[in-house]
Amino acid sequence: MSLIKTRQGLKVDNNGGAWCPKHMVSRGLKEYLQIDLLKMHVITAIKTQGRFGKGQGREYTEAYALEYWRPGFTKWKRWKNTRDNEILSGNINTYSEVEQALQPIIFASKIRIYPYSQYDRTVCLRAEIIGCEWEGE
Repeated sequence: MSLIKTRQGLKVDNNGGAWCPKHMVSRGLKEYLQIDLLKMHVITAIKTQGRFGKGQGREYTEAYALEYWRPGFTKWKRWKNTRDNEILSGNINTYSEVEQALQPIIFASKIRIYPYSQYDRTVCLRAEIIGCEWEGE
């Protein structure tokens, strides 16, 4: 597997270095980070990291959900693991990277990351999508 060419988010600290939803997040999944891969890809993992902000950042995403889209879909599909869970564990601080392997893997041209929290809180997110371009039919 190779890293999809969207690598600029993790370990980079430009202007705070992260995407932050306008509103606090909670259990109601509303705001999301959408990544358009332009072509079909096989997505095998997601890496996340919080907003370091040159040591001043305090925001990170403890958990998140994924939705994906591909040609032929009429609506976005929520990803669930093999145990039917849709919430993935995120970060515990602003600087560590957390990689979540996706089982099942995702075939998609677009992906959305929805930050999730048990309680209202401010979050920020940097993400990398791991996988490769789909070469199938």
